[in-house]
Amino acid sequence: MPSTPPPVPQLILSRKRIEQFLILGAVFLTLMGLAMDVSYYLLDHKRLLGMLRQFTLAEEANVPTWYSALLLISCALCLAIIAMRLPKGEANSRRHWLILALIFTYMSMDETAVIHEMTIRPLRYAFDLDGALYYSWVIPAAVLMGIFLFSYLGFLRHLPSSSRNRFILAGLVFVGGAFVTEFFIGYWWTTVGDGMTSGLLNILQESMEICGSSLFLSALLRHIEASGRDLSISLRP
Repeated sequence: MPSTPPPVPQLILSRKRIEQFLILGAVFLTLMGLAMDVSYYLLDHKRLLGMLRQFTLAEEANVPTWYSALLLISCALCLAIIAMRLPKGEANSRRHWLILALIFTYMSMDETAVIHEMTIRPLRYAFDLDGALYYSWVIPAAVLMGIFLFSYLGFLRHLPSSSRNRFILAGLVFVGGAFVTEFFIGYWWTTVGDGMTSGLLNILQESMEICGSSLFLSALLRHIEASGRDLSISLRP
């Protein structure tokens, strides 16, 4: 008598639980970042038992950076899952989803390795940039975003309206934080300098990035759910 194959282990994910975690994560890190800036700029506690460096939103390679990278790679995973579940007749749509997955994988890497910041000094010195363009990476980023938007207009039009609206909202929040606020931070830094206001601008920037990533991850989970598929991961040999 043939033996029954062992059951395939499955990890079942709850969208509502994930969304609750995303809300708590965004609120916690924003409040911690605010507390660190108040401690640094107003109370003159420069170290705060090492917590300042680990929770400030103005630095890299700390807890908020790790969390942002985790959000972005989670988005990349969901995008890849959506692409792999599409029928063979939707090769063009699958390509768009996979390209998005690759973009978000790169964004996750960049969040921890700060690759984009390598372009700041060469561009700044080459074109003598200052003020709002002090963080000069925004120039090539603006060109790339324009190309991306033009290439994905048709893709967006063919999405269900609910998913399209959620994706656009998430994109506006994320780009507003990662890109638009950089102009204000650059201008303030070069004209006024460091201080509580510059710290608040950094908090606004990073919290908008976290919220935008969280909104996009939630939108992807809802898109998967609306397609009639469950949020499960099977571990197959």
